[in-house]
Amino acid sequence: MPRRKLTQEEALEGTIKFSERYVERRAYEFFPEPEVVAEVQRGLAENQVEHGYRYCP
Repeated sequence: MPRRKLTQEEALEGTIKFSERYVERRAYEFFPEPEVVAEVQRGLAENQVEHGYRYCP
């Protein structure tokens, strides 16, 4: 059975949760400008919708 394609909103929500967990569990911090972080998260979510993976934008 093929997987259902995520909506942009679902992908963005999942990407934000993923990136927040990633930063919490490792010795990383988000870039200090929230607009930049949001743009990267949007790019990752868009790639997930288009290609099925969170490719780096």
